[in-house]
Amino acid sequence: MAAVALVSNFSNPTGSCMTDAAKRRLVDLLDTHDVPLIEDDVYGELVYEGPRPSAIKAFDRRGLVLYCSSYSKTLSPGLRVGWAIPGRYQNEVELLKLVVNQATAVAPQLALAAFLDSGGCDRHMRRVRRMYRDQMASMIDAVERHFPDSTRLTRPQGGHVLWVQLPQGVDAMDLYDDAYGAGIRIAPGPMFSPSHGYRNFIRLNTGFPWNETTEQQMATLGRLVADRSR
Repeated sequence: MAAVALVSNFSNPTGSCMTDAAKRRLVDLLDTHDVPLIEDDVYGELVYEGPRPSAIKAFDRRGLVLYCSSYSKTLSPGLRVGWAIPGRYQNEVELLKLVVNQATAVAPQLALAAFLDSGGCDRHMRRVRRMYRDQMASMIDAVERHFPDSTRLTRPQGGHVLWVQLPQGVDAMDLYDDAYGAGIRIAPGPMFSPSHGYRNFIRLNTGFPWNETTEQQMATLGRLVADRSR
């Protein structure tokens, strides 16, 4: 039976996080229908305040959840180091890993292991969480100041993606072209929908340090949205 895949914590593009109750209900549903789930928890460590959210895997008792994560969003994309807890599918996952690339480069794993052992990763994560929290707050503030009043947006408690609902009549694909022409990169909503939905939604990446250039770009983007909403 084919598996389903899900990002449970601070998912891209909405930044949403499932509650523990929802995660338990999902595991019960998986058990009832004997359906495996691939859980991608790559953003779970990027919670702004309070304890780290639980993984769906924490409620799995039958090995139906294949848990995956990596350091690509927390330390460096270039490390290409991740891990999996495959549950009852351990043998199948090992075989697929062998078929795809046989082995992961040793040097990045050793460097990461030394960094973890030194305590440096814990200090880094405390700084990164504060940085992402502040950058998200700056982006939300900029949208509220520069975009039309009828704009709606999420308020994620972790991660680095902001989901914005534009005023009715503003087409995200047209806005993408306008923004690209102004040197601004956005992700239009239809790219996240197999049916090309979310025509008036965009995703903004808040993972970059906030500066004057970003502020100016948000002001420009707000004017472009206002022009298309008239």
